[in-house]
Amino acid sequence: MGKAIQAYLVLYNASCLVGWAYALYQGLTVLNSDVWPSLAGVWAVAGPTVLIVQSAMTLEIFHAGLGFVRSPVFVTAMQVTSRLWVMLCPAYGDGTSSWTGMMVISWAMVEVIRYSFYLAALLMKVIPYPIFYARYSAFAILYPTGIAGELGTAYVALQQPSLTAYHAIIRFIMYLYVPGGPFMYLNMVGNRKAAFKKRFAPPPKPERGCAFPQDKKGVRSTTAPNRAAIAAAIEGCGPRAAKAAKACATEKSYRFGYARHVKELVRQGAYSPQAAVGSAQKGLDYMYGNFEFVDKDGVSTPFGDAMNGTATVTGRSLKSVKVQGNGKSSSSYEVPYDGGWHPSAPKPPTSSLKGAALTKQLDKWASTGIIERDAADAVQWTADYVQKESLADAHFVLIGAGSAMGPCAKLLELGANVVAIDIPGSWGKGGKRPASGLWKRLFALADKGGGTLTVPVDASSRATARDREALAEAAGCDLMMEPREIGEWLTDWMQSLPKKARVCIGNYTYLDGALHVKLALCADYLIQTVLDASSRLDKPAACAFLCTPTDAHLVPEEVAQAASDNFDSRLLKSFGLEKLFNLLTMGSKLRPNVEKPVETENGECYMVDGLSVAQGPNYALAKRMQHWRAVSSYESGHVASTMVAPSTATISVIHNKTFAWAYGGMPAFGFEIFKQETTNAVMSAVLVHDVMNGKGPKNPTNRRKFGVDNALKLFSSESVHGGLWRGPDTGDSL
Repeated sequence: MGKAIQAYLVLYNASCLVGWAYALYQGLTVLNSDVWPSLAGVWAVAGPTVLIVQSAMTLEIFHAGLGFVRSPVFVTAMQVTSRLWVMLCPAYGDGTSSWTGMMVISWAMVEVIRYSFYLAALLMKVIPYPIFYARYSAFAILYPTGIAGELGTAYVALQQPSLTAYHAIIRFIMYLYVPGGPFMYLNMVGNRKAAFKKRFAPPPKPERGCAFPQDKKGVRSTTAPNRAAIAAAIEGCGPRAAKAAKACATEKSYRFGYARHVKELVRQGAYSPQAAVGSAQKGLDYMYGNFEFVDKDGVSTPFGDAMNGTATVTGRSLKSVKVQGNGKSSSSYEVPYDGGWHPSAPKPPTSSLKGAALTKQLDKWASTGIIERDAADAVQWTADYVQKESLADAHFVLIGAGSAMGPCAKLLELGANVVAIDIPGSWGKGGKRPASGLWKRLFALADKGGGTLTVPVDASSRATARDREALAEAAGCDLMMEPREIGEWLTDWMQSLPKKARVCIGNYTYLDGALHVKLALCADYLIQTVLDASSRLDKPAACAFLCTPTDAHLVPEEVAQAASDNFDSRLLKSFGLEKLFNLLTMGSKLRPNVEKPVETENGECYMVDGLSVAQGPNYALAKRMQHWRAVSSYESGHVASTMVAPSTATISVIHNKTFAWAYGGMPAFGFEIFKQETTNAVMSAVLVHDVMNGKGPKNPTNRRKFGVDNALKLFSSESVHGGLWRGPDTGDSL
């Protein structure tokens, strides 16, 4: 924040504090021992002051829009304007109601506390506890009294003939209080919990391992590096992207405005093949050159330099232990499915599809726009392939092998060789959910199939495949603390493979927030390590990622046309009401899914906007790194299995109530939310197809056949988007 902006905000908040304090003083001077009747005189005395300070608060909308404060513009506008309408009731009608007096006193007390809090935050390093406590506690009384006062004032206005022309609007707004009042109150309850937890949190542990870069004050913030990484990638698109790169680099409200810059990154990268490759390389260069690795002594080194040096946290080396499957490799491909997920049907599928039934369901999904036809064909190819061919020579390195979205179970069932990278089994020992349970589950999967499971253990460990209990605790590694050591272990493992081996390394990790970015960077290092080490093999190694449909992707023209047709069709059926709703929400709701055509040096291409602002810039950056690596690898001659996976009801997703509610409502808009078991089987089949079928669209030798004149079009094929690509509206605007 610039000094001029900070000075302005100090002046603004101080002025509002004085104004509301004066209004509170005026209101309190009217009160006497007979409180309720005396409240009727508050507006006559304090009303003129309230009109001024409340109207001045409209400036906060501009503060949010200009990036002076980290608040979403739409939410701020709703909060400010929601008071203006009720304030006009006593201003133009009868202000002698006790309800109005209670409303004014409640507002004034809330705002005196709020502006004291904001002013303290601007001027002090630590907000005094009395102000902090009042900010997150007084609402328990003042919100109910304020809302009751507002409703009472509105009810009185309905009795006034002078306001008859506005009665319908007043009634409509009063109805909005039914969902809005509890939501606002519960939102503050949540904010209170988070604020107290943060204030009284124990001191953070010293930073170790992969870390966000430090700023000039020694703080490791996430917003600035996020913004800088995307800006660097946009700049890498070439001179024509310079203006867009500058706009991203100077974005004041990046937390809520990042989505437009991610979309602009796709637009700029789509202009030419060179732009896509340059963008990917510049983005990765920023991550390796600016993110850091902090060693065991607290010494920070640029991440790329650390991976090429000797920096370490654990100081250990790793070796392999192989678990041989005792079962028989499956020659029949089955997809668990009994319908999509819904809150009314949350349990795992009770039946599976194979043979003709699977073919029929694939055709149904494709014809209804739930998945694309080439994705259905890829699943069918794998179902046919495993009936007569073996995966004995196929090796899959799975980063996050125990992930709910990962293909580990299906690959072991098919007899493939899996190298599993996941958290140390020693974590959580003695607790309710020790990490050793994850490894025991993977061992059980390996035993059922005909393939192998290779796991990392400390080089000094005596654990063997025979002693599963000991191995479950010894297996695993800490990706963010020892990426270099894991990379060395993978390099040694690659040297042990026969030249005919088919190798693929995929990233299936996920954690909330900033940890996701750090995981993605460490995983990227391992992917690059394996791809480089595969030069000795007959065929270069492949890389694999599960892309999210909640992103900005280039799509085939036919998909864009279907989404546009669906939007126009529904608009006609609603007689324009949806367009009216879009206008009333200032374009934030029911936005068309398809963006305007994207300009390229060879004409136009098309993009859908699936970005969800609620997921945050950390999630977007982590997924963008995967895109950058896929583009870079593809251009270097590697298969890049980068298919879009459907929205899936995993525990990590639906534990967030907001996403659980959203998932529950999405089927009403024609989307299908997949159950975890269905997603695993479908996406595993597409992965096997991409790696084993040399004629697929993810193989760079076939780029001309599939029209991949720009590497960003990698993400256009074999999409299992659950209907999001062809839907009329963006998912974030529903």
